[in-house]
Order: sequence, then C-alpha cells, then structure tokens
Amino acid sequence: MSIEGNRAIAIASFRAVETGDTALAERIIGADFRNREAEDDIDEPDRNLPGPAGFLATSHWLRGAFSDLQFEEIETLAEDDRVMVKTTMTGCHTGAFQGEAPTGRRIRQRQIHLFRIHERKIVEHLAQRDDLGLLLQIGWALTRGRN
Repeated sequence: MSIEGNRAIAIASFRAVETGDTALAERIIGADFRNREAEDDIDEPDRNLPGPAGFLATSHWLRGAFSDLQFEEIETLAEDDRVMVKTTMTGCHTGAFQGEAPTGRRIRQRQIHLFRIHERKIVEHLAQRDDLGLLLQIGWALTRGRN
C-alpha cells in the first residue's frame, strides 16, 4: 500500500475511536493487532485483546470517560509501514477515568501515536501522552507529605 494509504488508515483509526464504529474497526484493524500502550493496564484487560476487540475496548473505555471525544490531527509522518500522528484529544470528563469520578471538566491532551500497518490493516499501536497533565485537568491532586 502507498504511504498516503497508510496515513489514511491511521487517521481513520481516530474516527473509529471517536465513534466506536465496529465495521470501520474491523476494516482497518488486523486480527493480530496489538495495542502496546495497554499492556500494563491491569484494570482494563479487554484493552489487551488482540485484533479489533482490543481496539474497540479502548474506544469504549475512552468514550465512557470522555463525552464529545475528538482527535484533531496536527501532523503526520509516514515511511514504509510506519505512520506517526501528532494529535490533540479533547472531550468532557463525564465518566470515571483512572479512578477519578466525573467532573464535567473539558480536557485537552496532546498525543503522539505510532502505527505499524501491514496489508491495509493496523497491526501495532503505541503512544506517548501526558497522562499526568490529563489527570490534573480533571482534578486529580498530588498528596503532599505522604509516607
């Protein structure tokens, strides 16, 4: 597939996360898809499932925590089977997230996502995000002087 085709597939994955579109996820996510960033998430084991099921579990988890979830594409870089997308995630904190009760606060988080695409399907994903910054936006506070 062309680099532009790979780029379009990576961007489409954000639309699938925003909407939970099962048909779109099945069309662009490979059966052996691995979400590398979810590997240490013991509270959401379904996010570690291979293929579209794991991808859709992440979509459900995010949409459950943030209504009006949107990803704005800032920049993409692509080479061979790799695509990097710099994006901004926005939404409203209307569901529990990482143990934090809904606050109704708006969130904005810059992210970098790396995708590996094989035969027109995403087979691997990992991301770099400012998760502490996101938690602070929804009211999480560091406890000082705690032993």
